[in-house]
Amino acid sequence: MASNKARLASRLAILAVVLVAPIDAGAQTPPTPAPTTKDDVVKPDETLLGEVPVTDAGAVAPPPKLAVVPIVTTSDADSVVQSVVRRDLDLTGLYDVVPMTLVPEGATDFTHDTTIDTKAWKSKGIDVLVRVLANTAEGGQVELVGQVYLLKTTKVAFEKTFKCKSADARANAHKLTDALLGALTGRPGPFASHLAYTAKVGKPSGGAIARQVFLVEPDGNGAKGYSSATDTALSPALGPAGEWYYAISRDFSPFSVAHGTSGKAFAIGVTGSVLGLTFSPDRSQVAVAVMDQGLEDIYVGPTNLDTPLKPMIAPPLAAHPTFGPGGRIAYVAGATLPRIYVDKKPISPPGFHASAPTFCDGPKGLLVIFNVGVGEGADLVATDVNGGGLMRLTQNQGANTTPACSPDGRLVAFFSTRKSGAGPGLYVMPVASPWRVQRVSSQLGESLAWEMDP
Repeated sequence: MASNKARLASRLAILAVVLVAPIDAGAQTPPTPAPTTKDDVVKPDETLLGEVPVTDAGAVAPPPKLAVVPIVTTSDADSVVQSVVRRDLDLTGLYDVVPMTLVPEGATDFTHDTTIDTKAWKSKGIDVLVRVLANTAEGGQVELVGQVYLLKTTKVAFEKTFKCKSADARANAHKLTDALLGALTGRPGPFASHLAYTAKVGKPSGGAIARQVFLVEPDGNGAKGYSSATDTALSPALGPAGEWYYAISRDFSPFSVAHGTSGKAFAIGVTGSVLGLTFSPDRSQVAVAVMDQGLEDIYVGPTNLDTPLKPMIAPPLAAHPTFGPGGRIAYVAGATLPRIYVDKKPISPPGFHASAPTFCDGPKGLLVIFNVGVGEGADLVATDVNGGGLMRLTQNQGANTTPACSPDGRLVAFFSTRKSGAGPGLYVMPVASPWRVQRVSSQLGESLAWEMDP
């Protein structure tokens, strides 16, 4: 048992180095060969990362002002849909969402039947007006209605409805936001989705380290455990049939792949301990990082396991694989200072300890976002898939780690230990305007992933 405990502790230490090495001073890496390239020994030069803009002053144009009509109602569904849609739109960073108290002069209580005076709203400087309602429908259901007014005309520019049970109003309000964003921008939103992550739970018993997979909505609401709270889980990833898969260790055993809330085994046919996994966007391919006898490699193959997974033959200590569009795979590798690789080419700046890559396929093209060690903390940076166009996203605010890109490519979620502002927790940031970052939860965790609901 003691040897199994030691092996589990070693594997978790390795994972800590891959994910948050800049802040985990106690973690120890396994023995590795000496650096073989000049890039491995370059002293980090933080000026290479640039500066993060801090206000809209650097933007080409200020974001449009958007108002959500404050409907006065006693309906719980009405209240839920208004608050959810408003919060989602604010998190996008695409709009300057004004306070609910900003209404036209002389306006009284707004109801479902109040006529929208677009000229009056425009006189308040509003560019986009959104009205969301929850109407009572047959069979105990509610009909959620979303309307967009562009204030260039008195007519509704776009309208979308969803029928659902009253208890499902929150989930369908996120769908309503996504539809409204699709009409406004041509790209549907990412809010009918969940973030998955692992976090320590309970107190260690007998030396055990319990880590559980949690799911949470993008606005930070409804965090709930997914995997068992008595096991050690790592690296959640959405796989076939809409189930979450993850690496799991029970009773200090090597990490294997499990899925679903029951932790059903998924045999990959590779010997060793699994420290990371990812699925292709269509869930037809899986990539797993496996450690065996001190050596780590990434294995790739079909999820139906008709053919054995094959090693990718990556640089030493390859870990944290993540799939991107077109079959691309990003991962971490390197003996002394790990770097980010895409298709076996290093793309992160030399001299920086880099980890946790995620692809962002957004309006500005395909980006890779990852964290790099800076001093005693870590910052998020973005590059294109060739390592060009380096853009810094965080600066001088603790350790910012394990980024996960939203399904629409416009937002990135991450954990931060920052003490200023809202403090440590889970943050959501618009990639195009990182100064509009917002905390959605006080939770800290690891191995973040962001996927649309099945």
